Amino acid sequence: MRKRERPLESPGVVILRHVKKHEWVFEWPRITLKVRETLQQGAKCIGPNPGKALLIFFRLVRRYPEYLDGQHYLALTLNRMGKVDQAFVIWKQAVRTALKFFPPHFSMDQDRLEWGHVGNRPFLRLYQAYGMQLLTKGEPEDASEIFGNLLGLNPSDDQGVRGLVIGCYFALNQPEEVLSVCRQFPNDGLEHLLYGKALALFQVGHVKQAGQALDRAMRRFPLIALELSKTRHTRTTKSDEPYFSLGSREQAYLYWLLHGRFWAETHGAIKFLRRRLLGSGDFPRRASGAGAE
Repeated sequence: MRKRERPLESPGVVILRHVKKHEWVFEWPRITLKVRETLQQGAKCIGPNPGKALLIFFRLVRRYPEYLDGQHYLALTLNRMGKVDQAFVIWKQAVRTALKFFPPHFSMDQDRLEWGHVGNRPFLRLYQAYGMQLLTKGEPEDASEIFGNLLGLNPSDDQGVRGLVIGCYFALNQPEEVLSVCRQFPNDGLEHLLYGKALALFQVGHVKQAGQALDRAMRRFPLIALELSKTRHTRTTKSDEPYFSLGSREQAYLYWLLHGRFWAETHGAIKFLRRRLLGSGDFPRRASGAGAE
């Protein structure tokens, strides 16, 4: 395994070009259409034949060590094969290599790497994956720094990082930071922001505003409130699928799985939520016996 990691030490040919004030674009001179097609072939094998995918990605990063998508998919395949530690090392080393492409005067706060520029996506994907691994390993402070950087680099947040960073801030007991993210995306319909805003307002003692925010969240995603109100939570048959329908039971269960503990650990929050459900009329009609399920 050690020999196969050596390409990570050689960054290859990468250009981070300054296109206009505070806007930058990655360029990959050696990454041709054929190389990208090889990556896609490997990606299609991850599920049915991970061993074949692994071989494809190993060969790809050996020849093109600068190709961050190759590094990312190599780590992703190892992770799905249960080789979690090896995967984490590759993600970590690849991020370190990628950050060397940035000039000293580059600012994570002011400069931009927009998702709209296709050349920027390999880095943005890799950086997000590394942050998610840190979060999984129980390092929310380090993960929040990466997610915060990503929101600065790509404020439109095409990757859904805002939901991840809210989880970090709750884990760090920083409700004011949660509210700061919500202010950054005032009209956002993401469940993590809608319910996160309500919980953060409740945590800082703004109960009336919390109720208003919770009512809005329940109107948009009522099943999430019902799931949070339960004392027992049952995994749905589709909970392991990568995609789910908005407003579905799968979405509600996955929200509880990721953020339910923050509600449960906040004194009075679940009781507060149940009262709002009773007041809305949804609790007795749609969740009769929900507390016992």
